[in-house]
Amino acid sequence: MGRDRADLDLGPVAAVTDRARRRRNEDAVTIGRLGPTIAAVVCDGVSTSLRADLAAHAAAEAGLSAMLAALAGGAPPPDAVGAAGRAAAGAARATAVSDDGQVPPSCTFVAAVVTVGSVTVGWIGDSRAYWLGPDGAVHEAVCLTVDDSVVGQIRAGRPVPPGAEQDPTSKALVRWLGADSGDAEPQVVTFQPGRPGRLVICSDGLSHYLPNAAALAARVPGPGGATPIAIAQNLTRFAVEAGGHDNIAVAVLPFPPAAGA
Repeated sequence: MGRDRADLDLGPVAAVTDRARRRRNEDAVTIGRLGPTIAAVVCDGVSTSLRADLAAHAAAEAGLSAMLAALAGGAPPPDAVGAAGRAAAGAARATAVSDDGQVPPSCTFVAAVVTVGSVTVGWIGDSRAYWLGPDGAVHEAVCLTVDDSVVGQIRAGRPVPPGAEQDPTSKALVRWLGADSGDAEPQVVTFQPGRPGRLVICSDGLSHYLPNAAALAARVPGPGGATPIAIAQNLTRFAVEAGGHDNIAVAVLPFPPAAGA
C-alpha cells in the first residue's frame, strides 16, 4: 500500500495508512488471512535514510508473504513471525544501491498473527503492538513491544550503546531493517488471551500522540462497538488531527478472529 491514503478491509482484519502532513507516504501495511488465522505487518520507513518508502513497502509485502507461507506449511505462529522478520530484512536490504553510501533505504518492522487461541507479535524498531481487552477494560490495555530505540531500551532497563545514556531523550533506533543493519531476528512474544479483545499494530505516526496503552484503548470501542476498519480509520483521523507530524499506519486484528474468517 504505497498511496498517500489507503484503506484495506478484509472484514475480520483491517488497516489504514495515511501520508498525513508529510510529502510522501513512507509507511506500509499489509494484511491477510489463512482460514481462521489473521496476520498483518506494519513497516515505517526511517526518515533519515534514502528512499525509505521502498524499504518499507518491500519489507511489508515480503514479510506478510513469508508469514502466511510458513503458517500454511504448519509452522507455529512464533516461527512464522520469525520467518517474516527475516524475509522483511532481506527485502529491505535488496532495495539498496551502490550510490546510497551510509544511508541506504531502511525501515522498522512489526508483525502479528492472531489465531483462535493465541496472539503473537514480533518487531524490529519502534513500531508498536497494543493488546486491548474487552469492552471498557482500559486498565487491561498493554503495549506488547519495547521500542528498539535508545530511550525505549533505557526505560526497559536494557543496555544501550556506549554514551547513549547521556541522552535519555534520544529516539535514535538501535535496531532496524536495511543494508546497514545485519539484524534480521525480531523479538517475539506470544500469549493466550483469556477473554476477547483486539490487537492494534501501528507506526509511531500514531503512537507518538499516545502516552500509554490506556490512552489508545480509550479511543477504541469495545469488541462489540465498532468494526476493525472503523477503528483503524478513527485512530488514523485522531493522529492527523493531533498534528499529523509523520505518516500513519495502523492495523486492527480482533481476538478471537471473527466467525467465518
